[in-house]
Amino acid sequence: MGIAARLYQDGRWAERHSVELEATLRDSDWAPVDVTIEDLSNGGFRVVAGAELKVGDAIALGIAGIGTREASVVWGTAGIYGCEFVTPLSDADLRTAVSGPAATPIAFPKTPLPTPQPTPPVVEGWNASGKEEKFSVRTRLAIIVGSAVFAWMLVFALGYGLWALAGALLR
Repeated sequence: MGIAARLYQDGRWAERHSVELEATLRDSDWAPVDVTIEDLSNGGFRVVAGAELKVGDAIALGIAGIGTREASVVWGTAGIYGCEFVTPLSDADLRTAVSGPAATPIAFPKTPLPTPQPTPPVVEGWNASGKEEKFSVRTRLAIIVGSAVFAWMLVFALGYGLWALAGALLR
């Protein structure tokens, strides 16, 4: 006795390519959203987006190498959305998008980086003993009080000068 089985297609007519492409999606308000495309076909794509999209929203997707394409949201759940291109991608555009831009390796220096010096360099005129000479408390207090008195004297002198100028002009 055998079991009969039927295979049904889900209505998708294009082969899907698993990718992980960074792209820019423009939502219905035309605000840019950084997204990751998880799969791509001539007819549509699945995308992970940080923005909330609604089924039926008209969007645009910018993919490196092929430009911006209009699409609409077909389904969505938990930040993952299935979208359909308004005009399907050509085979050449799909190949360009799937191949993606070539990654550029990071050029690390071949020579080792210099190690930090255990002691700071000696500069002429600088006290290298590490012990700073500070003024005594009495001297610091005298400097603060003297600076404050001098500042107030300048304020009063400026005020007296302006008062004398105003008096001379009004005579």
